[in-house]
Amino acid sequence: MNVSPDLSPSIKLMKPYFLLSSFFYLLSMLWLFFINPHADISDFEIVGWVHLYMIGFVMFGIFAAMAQLGAVVSETKHANVTIFKYVWIFLLLGLLFMLLGFYVHILFLLLGGFLVLFAMGIYAVEFLLTLKQSKRKTGITKAMTMSNFFLLFGILSGITMALSFNGWLDINPHAIVVTHTFTLIVGFVVLLIMGISIILIPMFGNTKRLSDNSFSKSFYILSLSVITMLFSPLFFTEYLKNIAYTLSILAIVLYFFQLFLMLHSRTKATHDIWAKSMYVGFISFFIAFMLLTSSLFYENSLLFKLGMWILFVGFFGFLILGNFYKIIPFLVWFQIYAPLIEERNVPMLHELLPEKLASSQWLFSTLGLVLSSLGLMLQNISLYYSGITFLALGDVVFIITINKIFKTNL
Repeated sequence: MNVSPDLSPSIKLMKPYFLLSSFFYLLSMLWLFFINPHADISDFEIVGWVHLYMIGFVMFGIFAAMAQLGAVVSETKHANVTIFKYVWIFLLLGLLFMLLGFYVHILFLLLGGFLVLFAMGIYAVEFLLTLKQSKRKTGITKAMTMSNFFLLFGILSGITMALSFNGWLDINPHAIVVTHTFTLIVGFVVLLIMGISIILIPMFGNTKRLSDNSFSKSFYILSLSVITMLFSPLFFTEYLKNIAYTLSILAIVLYFFQLFLMLHSRTKATHDIWAKSMYVGFISFFIAFMLLTSSLFYENSLLFKLGMWILFVGFFGFLILGNFYKIIPFLVWFQIYAPLIEERNVPMLHELLPEKLASSQWLFSTLGLVLSSLGLMLQNISLYYSGITFLALGDVVFIITINKIFKTNL
């Protein structure tokens, strides 16, 4: 793999994405103090928070990470890296209007949806063009390609729901809620994380790289499950949903086996902040998977809500923040210090990261995840809000940490 500074976008270009992602994580945690944790998951209070977290934190974080990782994995320059100057603006405006739609007037939801579609459409098309010009065709690049198609389908289904809520389409919006959610969370976020992790875990975790064929099995099965779910609103709805759930369970079980093989092949154990974040993230993924699978069989809303919470905050949260600790110093070092290697002594890459602050963030966030999850499980409000407080505190420390890295003269 060609890890070249020529393939990575400028840190100045990507800085707004990192900062906005961390800001919206903090806002998402603070927002929870004003939402009833016992509200039904279909309540617009909860749905609005999910969009705040998933678009504000997760999507901004993924766009920031994939701007670098996508080009590095495919070993090619971006087709048009300048689009990142504008994508965050439209995505930010779209998110703000969507929040107005959920909490003020539903008409804003449609405007916000179109702005988000425009922003994600630009991102997806540029990313697909970048992958198209790559000579490296692997299961990983195929997974990245497919995930971007699922992103577009997921946003289009959201637009369809917004049109229906506003009375412009004569369909039941609740009939495609599951398709919208499944396509974006499983088809885009989970599939993308699965693919990239097959690259990053061997790179940073000193493990053996799995063969492309090994990953392709879980990739194809998971892709088939999402495609099946996309057709479920049209015919044989419950039957196709059950097939999609079954295929996704099979794909993720196979992926867990692949993770085990990589973990078992470690040449040496590393316990830096990235590794500790991955430990929490993938343990959370396993717990969330068990809870969500159980909720399908027992139709238990508490199991489903707890599983989604651990998936969002434990898996998505720790993987994104943990990889930021690798990506941000990398971009800063290559832009600021790499050109000066022959002129003077420069710091090592790992020296750019304030390790004590990063460890404090991990501790606060882990404690927050455990307490908030226990609070939800036991329906103990005090325990739940204690966890939220620690999660918010952890993100404050994270913002301070990355700002120390950014303080280099950019």
